Amino acid sequence: ALPVFTFANQAGLDMLETTLVALQDISLEKVLDEHGRKGLFTEFAQIMQQGFACLQGGVCSSSMGRPVSYERAVAWKVLNDEENPHCICFMFINWSFV
Repeated sequence: ALPVFTFANQAGLDMLETTLVALQDISLEKVLDEHGRKGLFTEFAQIMQQGFACLQGGVCSSSMGRPVSYERAVAWKVLNDEENPHCICFMFINWSFV
């Protein structure tokens, strides 16, 4: 299955220029540029083994196609009740529209 966004706080919704209802219609591939996707894929094993990773800053896109720069991103693994990986969360630090 393709990854989908399922939750965001107000800052995340503002950055992605979307609503909570429309959030699931946004794909990770649409938000992260090639550099961001490569960084995530490079750190994916660390996220799954250690539980988190810091990703280099870069530029992503809002749902409206506007570029958003961020200084750093943190990705971490969330476990379900059975302690199996459930999802990966992202936090974008010091983001702003370019």
